[in-house]
Amino acid sequence: MTHRVSLIRPFVLGDIPRVAELHESVLAASSHLSMENRRRYLGRVFLENPWYDDTLPSLVAEEEHGRIVGFLGVLPRRMSWNGRSIKVAIVSQYMVEPGYRGLTGLLLLKTFLAGPQDLSMTDGASHESVKIWKAVGGTDSPLHSIHWTRPLRPMRYGLSLVSPHVPLAAAAAPVCAVLDTVVMRLGRSPLRPTTSASGEELTVDAIVDYSQQFLQGAALRPEYDRGSLKWLLEMADQKVSSGDLRKVLVRNADAEIIGWYLYYLRPGGNSEVLHLAGRPEHLGDVLDHLFHGAWRDGAAAVSGRLEPRFFDDLRARHCLFHGRGSPVLVHSRQRGLVETIQCGNAFVSRLDGEWWMCFQEG
Repeated sequence: MTHRVSLIRPFVLGDIPRVAELHESVLAASSHLSMENRRRYLGRVFLENPWYDDTLPSLVAEEEHGRIVGFLGVLPRRMSWNGRSIKVAIVSQYMVEPGYRGLTGLLLLKTFLAGPQDLSMTDGASHESVKIWKAVGGTDSPLHSIHWTRPLRPMRYGLSLVSPHVPLAAAAAPVCAVLDTVVMRLGRSPLRPTTSASGEELTVDAIVDYSQQFLQGAALRPEYDRGSLKWLLEMADQKVSSGDLRKVLVRNADAEIIGWYLYYLRPGGNSEVLHLAGRPEHLGDVLDHLFHGAWRDGAAAVSGRLEPRFFDDLRARHCLFHGRGSPVLVHSRQRGLVETIQCGNAFVSRLDGEWWMCFQEG
């Protein structure tokens, strides 16, 4: 039996303990946070973020006795569309207590979508959330929902696709390591990453100073400022379950800045890209530096979500394209804005959605 809720209202400070309990019971598998850290993180992300806006609050659903049975996290962001600043709302941690699912989830999402934002977006939705999103008029971005993987140690990567509980997989691991070493020592191996660029620590100042230059050509792109970007990177750095966050600025042989990348290094496993940018004519060089660095530091593969303008360079570097991973969902009352995203004329990295949060598993 599905129960009904009596009130949808803004999420406030006093709601954190109950929402943390709900989060632990409904989404425990997606996060290894302790209850104390879960409470602290909910407050920091949804009430203390640098873009907080009273007109775009996170929402809770209450049953008739005032108990919270549903939550929809909202993180406001700023982007520009054809040179005009717009208000974007990122949806995260959309959850409803089992006995109240169905209408409650629908009411939470419809209340949110009636807000003042120009664009609503999420990149961490479950299969059930995708169905509800589309039922209320939202859609996906097929291009941005494509994921890619560059194997660096092909045998080890292939083995990682097999359940670690299969005895044969464990027994084959040493053999795969030897074969990968042999393959990578072959001077003409097409899978051996090389680079002529150099790297150094990426700073907030560099991202702010060069973003407009490196993201030129995209009709929709994020607006970064030093204060909010510093907060965002500090929060992303806490996602230790995905690995060690590496932030790298890339220079060419003439010491010119040509791009950067942020990724979570996982030695022996699959390292995930958070953000990648560069001069259009040097995107391949930035990718080469990323793949070489991840290979040197022991990663079995590097994966990311597709930015359409990177497609040709990724394909030329033996990347595999697939549909694993959450889709990018969008909603807007302005049809032209949705079309801009769906046709690939938008720069929307994982740093601009919810994927960077500690709640989301890599």
